[in-house]
Amino acid sequence: MFGFGKSEAEKAREAAIEQSKQTVREFVHKIAAADPEEAERMNQQLRDWCGKDKDLPFEFKRKAMLRAKILECAGNMRVCDAFLHEASAQGNEGDVKARNEKLVEARKYYGRACKLGAEEEWRKAFQRAEETIRLTGHDHKQDPSSAKV
Repeated sequence: MFGFGKSEAEKAREAAIEQSKQTVREFVHKIAAADPEEAERMNQQLRDWCGKDKDLPFEFKRKAMLRAKILECAGNMRVCDAFLHEASAQGNEGDVKARNEKLVEARKYYGRACKLGAEEEWRKAFQRAEETIRLTGHDHKQDPSSAKV
C-alpha cells in the first residue's frame, strides 16, 4: 500500500486528538455552570492543559480558551447582577448595612467581569444601578424633626 490511506499510527494519533478535543469541549461546558470562583480555577486548569498539550491544533486551543474566558465573565456578571438585586431589596426594606455589604460583593464581581472583558453597555448599566441603589438609602428618622414639633 504505497501512498494509499493512512497508517495505523496516524489513525491512532487522530483518534487521540479527537478524544482530547471532546474532553476540552466537555470541560468548557462545565465552566458555564460553575460559580465564578470555580470557573476561574477551571479556566486556569484549561490554560495549563492547553499549554502542555502539543497535539491539539493551535486554533482549537485558542477558541476553547476564549470561550472559557467568555463563560467565566458571564458567570461573574450573573453573580454581580444577583448581588445588585439583593442590595436593592435590602435597601427597600431599610437595611442599609446589609445593602452596603451586598454592594461590596457586587463590586468585587463587577471588577472581575471588567477584567475579563465585560461589555461597555453592561458596565454602564451596573454603574447606573449601583448609583440608584446607593441614592435610595431609606434613611428616614422615625421621630419628627424639630421643624415639625
